[in-house]
Amino acid sequence: MRFLTVSLVLLAAVLWPVPASAHNVLKGSDPAEGASVPHLDRVTLTFDQPVRADFAKLALTGPDGARYDAGLTVRDEVVTATVKPLTTGGAYVIGWQIVSNDGHPVSGTIRFTYTGAGAAPAGAAATLAPAPGAVSAPIPAASGGSWVWGLMVFALLMLGLATWVLHRHESRPRHAGTTPPAHDRTLA
Repeated sequence: MRFLTVSLVLLAAVLWPVPASAHNVLKGSDPAEGASVPHLDRVTLTFDQPVRADFAKLALTGPDGARYDAGLTVRDEVVTATVKPLTTGGAYVIGWQIVSNDGHPVSGTIRFTYTGAGAAPAGAAATLAPAPGAVSAPIPAASGGSWVWGLMVFALLMLGLATWVLHRHESRPRHAGTTPPAHDRTLA
C-alpha cells in the first residue's frame, strides 16, 4: 500500500499542471507600428513583463540603410533607445530582440515613416531594405523548446527508476538477516 501511495504522489508531482512561463509580449511602442512621426529623439518599447537588460537589443535603420540608434536603457518592462538625429524622411524600421523570463529569445520589427521638417525626402527608390554594402547583424533564431521535452523525458525516466527502487524495497522480506545473535553464557 505504501508503494502505491508513493508512486501516485511522484506521478502527480510530475504531471501536475504548472503555470507556463510565457514569453514576453510587446504591449506598445513609441513610435507605433505604421505611424508617421515629425520628430524622433528616442524609441520606447513597453512589454508585459520585466525585460532582462543584459540581453536586450534594438536597432533603428533608416531608408538609406544607416543605423540611427545610440544608447539603450532597460527599466523593468520598458526598453528605451536614444536616437541620433534623423536627416532623411521616409520609411524606418526598428528591429528588437529580448530574452523572455523563460529564457527564450523574442524579436520583432516596427515600421514607421519619418516626416520631420528639414528632412531630405527619401527618393522613390527608398525601401525598407538596407542599402547595398550595408552590414546588418542577423538576429539568432528562437529555440524550438526541444530542451523542455528532453527534461520531461528525463523526469519520467527518473520517476520510473524511483518506482522500480521502491517496488524492490517493498518486496524485500522484512525480517531477513535481522535475527539476533546467539549469546553464549558460560557460568564460571
